[in-house]
Amino acid sequence: MLAAIAEHDCLIENFNTGADCQSTLGCLRRLGASTHGNLLVHPARLAAPAEPLDCGNSGSTLRMLLGLLAGQNIPATLIGDLSLLRRPMQRVAAPLRHMGAVIDLRDENFAPVILREGVKRAAQHHLTIASAQVKSAVMLAGLRFPDTRVTESVPTRDHTERLFEYLQLHRNRGAVPAFHYTVPGDPSSAAFFVAGALLHPDSDLTISNLLLNPFRVAYLRKLQHAGAKIDVVNRRLIQNEFVGDVRVRGGDLRNPIDVRPQEVPSLIDEIPVLSILGTRCGFRVSGAGELRFKESDRIEAMVANLRALSIEVKEWDDGYQIHPGNLREGMAHTYGDHRIAMAFAVAGLEIDDPECIKISLPEFFTLLQSLSDSGSTMI
Repeated sequence: MLAAIAEHDCLIENFNTGADCQSTLGCLRRLGASTHGNLLVHPARLAAPAEPLDCGNSGSTLRMLLGLLAGQNIPATLIGDLSLLRRPMQRVAAPLRHMGAVIDLRDENFAPVILREGVKRAAQHHLTIASAQVKSAVMLAGLRFPDTRVTESVPTRDHTERLFEYLQLHRNRGAVPAFHYTVPGDPSSAAFFVAGALLHPDSDLTISNLLLNPFRVAYLRKLQHAGAKIDVVNRRLIQNEFVGDVRVRGGDLRNPIDVRPQEVPSLIDEIPVLSILGTRCGFRVSGAGELRFKESDRIEAMVANLRALSIEVKEWDDGYQIHPGNLREGMAHTYGDHRIAMAFAVAGLEIDDPECIKISLPEFFTLLQSLSDSGSTMI
């Protein structure tokens, strides 16, 4: 998104091939930017699209793009698939309206989202909902008004802040310079392979060049506390983000995994796969009501599947508790959610909708098979 409004061409390497990122690219092309190769972005003076911008399944695309367009004063209608149409959008519309944007929502909370007028002033925002997407949307809108400030009740992922600092946007008064950026390995995708390695006693897996942002690898610390054999080496700072190599060896987990409310924002995407490991050692999460508003109701999805597979689970409004047990063979229902699908797939179970994994990681099954074949490898 920043490359699309930069002063000159930008090169982004190791770009994710998943459907969510393709949704972002598709929207930017319809706004006037162009791309080729892997991945050269030719920026443009973005213009109002003739048709609605289809964000597919991607809440990140819709919420952050709304902020970008509001900051550029570009009217547009943003839509998505049935899953995205059920996800709350008032949370991002509210701070942008506070900056003067005129935004219509279906039933005052859902997409389609119609941006009629962009932001007109800087503002001070204190976000009560822990959402890096909302924070980023406000920051993108604030490029037009650099005096905009955002504070949070609970710290959330800080990639946008780190990228703004790396590009020195605070000094450029919102102008985005041309840049060359190499995206490090995605820890949320890596979590499934980490779990897969831990589930097999003789495995030995090294994942190289993995993003080690503190808000993204909390699950590694949780697993180490549970007794997992995980070592992080070659840690270094690249492009204002920490990167390193992670070695995982199979073995028993001794201690239960307990995710407390203040930890949820830094573990939100990994909770499904941590739950799978929790069938071995025990698992509990509370203060995670946000899970009910993801691509699926992930609390319902995990609880229903685990119970159907003979695992004892206690559910409440904002979380659940898993008692250790043996997953029986069977079919897991993905609810069209890529993270639910990958979590049960690494446990060796059949899933009813493997196609949904293409949302974030089309290479998932190829990588999983290569690891199964080799037993000990590096990715």
